[in-house]
Amino acid sequence: MESMKLFKYSRTSTLIILPKLDESLWDIQPQNWPNTIRWHAGHIYAEAEGFMHDADHNYEITRPNWMPLFLDGSRPSEWEGNVPSKEELLEALREQEGRIENFFKDKLQNKVSKVRDLNGMLLETVESSLQFITWHEGIHIGDIKGLRLATK
Repeated sequence: MESMKLFKYSRTSTLIILPKLDESLWDIQPQNWPNTIRWHAGHIYAEAEGFMHDADHNYEITRPNWMPLFLDGSRPSEWEGNVPSKEELLEALREQEGRIENFFKDKLQNKVSKVRDLNGMLLETVESSLQFITWHEGIHIGDIKGLRLATK
């Protein structure tokens, strides 16, 4: 259960910084930066959906149309058409936190539906998947903070 507390702490940190950032900054991509604040916000959401779906295939990805926009290797410079607004992303992140907590609270020790291999580190339990997305979110919070400074 400590892993769930840490996940919630990480998500709270994300949901503290993102609303404070004016949406006019969300699509600025400074030179030598591969992505934008909007991309990082969506990436946190999309990767958590993907990893937790692989942890338990009964966990439903609620916005599958967002996945190609935000998964690893995607770039804002390649986007076509509409992308989620700041408010849509914030709502998705808030909703996802509760969904993950409610769906997985009694399943942390379960074996995953699909094992992920991260350079030899196997995510074999739901808890290891949750720990990974928590660590991953922290990295992207740092990127968002860096972009906040670079766009001022």
